[in-house]
Amino acid sequence: MSADEIDSLRQALAAQAELQREADHRVKNNLQLISSLVMLHGRRATDDGAKRALKSVQQRITAVSAAHRHVSRDTGSERVDLAALVRELTGDLAAAAGREGIEITLELEPVFVAAPDAAPLALILNEALGNALTHAFPGARAGRIVVALRRTPDGFDLAVSDDGVGQAGAAPGFGRMILQLLAQQLRAKLEVTAAQPGLRVAVSVPAGQPKP
Repeated sequence: MSADEIDSLRQALAAQAELQREADHRVKNNLQLISSLVMLHGRRATDDGAKRALKSVQQRITAVSAAHRHVSRDTGSERVDLAALVRELTGDLAAAAGREGIEITLELEPVFVAAPDAAPLALILNEALGNALTHAFPGARAGRIVVALRRTPDGFDLAVSDDGVGQAGAAPGFGRMILQLLAQQLRAKLEVTAAQPGLRVAVSVPAGQPKP
């Protein structure tokens, strides 16, 4: 390959990288715009149920936006450091909940996933941890939540466990349906089990993920 051809290739790669950065910036701005609109509607809503629903939508948008921010291309392929994403989302959800007396423990092993899998995994964590923070410890009850990410011979597990009040006979709601749909998208196994006390929500994601 001649020097001119090498230079042309470098210019083409640089142009492609710049286009990707511009696309990423537009996606980030669009997600922020949607989040702001949802927040505005939430503030104007007078019905408590509508306010809670809009807050849930905004949290899901925030989870998708965080997944997008964590996409790395330094290895020549698009991948996400899932442990770093889980750490950020956990901090955001805990801050948004504003609950005192709830200890959150992170047990995270290094796991890297393909970029398209990051958003559904972020949404799974958002649903499972958000539900624990909202429902597992009614009133001023104290408790503990463990968010675990562990590699397995078949892939990896992402689990949220709490020592709260558990399901207490409640029928599965909209959040459970979302978890099931996201697990199907990842071809993962979803398990929601009594933790005695509390509840454990876990997804087992099959292998085929990028290596560290």
